[in-house]
Amino acid sequence: MRKTVIGGGIALAMALAPVGVLAQDDMADDDMMMGSMVPHPSHIHVGDCSAIGDVIAPLSDAGVVGNDAQGAAAHIHVDIGLSTVDLALDDILAADHSIVVHDSAEDMATFIACGAIGGHDVDGSFLVGLGPVGESGWSGIAWLTDNGDGTTGVTVTISHSGATEGMGMDDDMDSMSDDPMDDSMSDDPMDDDMDDDDDMDDDDDMDNDG
Repeated sequence: MRKTVIGGGIALAMALAPVGVLAQDDMADDDMMMGSMVPHPSHIHVGDCSAIGDVIAPLSDAGVVGNDAQGAAAHIHVDIGLSTVDLALDDILAADHSIVVHDSAEDMATFIACGAIGGHDVDGSFLVGLGPVGESGWSGIAWLTDNGDGTTGVTVTISHSGATEGMGMDDDMDSMSDDPMDDSMSDDPMDDDMDDDDDMDDDDDMDNDG
């Protein structure tokens, strides 16, 4: 099998990177950020994610790509792997195959993301969703393109729900939990109206008893 890094498609891969969810797992932010910097081996396997079989094509590790970070400080970190495999896209689609992403080269037994290869043709390319395995928190998108020469370009992008650089998303969520609407709701003037109605009912009862 041949595995080479391709230069095309990086801009689209970045644009299609998953935004994640506004939640953290039990891992600390610092630990998660260190974990997101570790390259994640990935492969094309026989079978779907419920029955993962043998490797038919190795892919480049998904890891940090590009130069220094720019733009918003509180951005979600994305790992990317760019590969070319010696398989035509039609051959990959002819049977059940999946893309599997591993935790690290030292922990190949732990799968962090998986996606069955299938979907809709978008101008000769296929976009494949990669879902988390167990409670890994990793998800992403793979982009497969037939190169027309019996090979297929594969771009893998993954991101962790807690891998937020700069200001943590938890800080934003904490500020949202201090919503001033909560206080205003607790001082609802309707409550006073209800109390006044109760007082009027009591007065009517006293008049009837007299």
